[in-house]
Amino acid sequence: MDSTSQAVYESRIERLEHSLRRTQWTVLGLLIAVIALGLSWYGGGGIAQRQITAKRVVVVDDSGAVRIRLGQDTQDTKRASRAAGVVLYDKTGHERGGMATMDNGRVALGLDAPNVPDGKESDRVGMMVDAKGHVMFAVADNQGIPVVMMKSADAGGTLQVMAATPDQKQVDVRTLGVKGDTQSTMGGG
Repeated sequence: MDSTSQAVYESRIERLEHSLRRTQWTVLGLLIAVIALGLSWYGGGGIAQRQITAKRVVVVDDSGAVRIRLGQDTQDTKRASRAAGVVLYDKTGHERGGMATMDNGRVALGLDAPNVPDGKESDRVGMMVDAKGHVMFAVADNQGIPVVMMKSADAGGTLQVMAATPDQKQVDVRTLGVKGDTQSTMGGG
């Protein structure tokens, strides 16, 4: 064997040793990554998470419009009482209903009319249980005026049927109760 071929063999052996070391470090790095991923997967509950904690979850549609909000109202809410629950929105961003518990002790489920200007009543169908356990169910017309209302109370329950007078300044109310029926007018002219 001559000195040239000896140098070629030594060079090839040196390159093979470097390649072997790189391969060993790569395998070690992959092993550490697999162990770390396995521990994070196991520690995080696997595929099904045990619990997710968040202040608000917002679901948007393909165009980015908010369609569902899960969480509590902001501090500056325009509701009578701050609510925490699920709020549904239409594709234009208008609130269309929801289900929530409220700071005043109520729990409510409501369905709203579309495109109602601020300051106007948007509820069209609503169910509510107040802090004392009393129940109310209401259906409103397209102006937001109740047309049917059922209420429970400590002394019994009532069913009210309502209609606006022809001049739209008052509402005629017929109340059906266990102890009798009454007829009255609400509003001022």
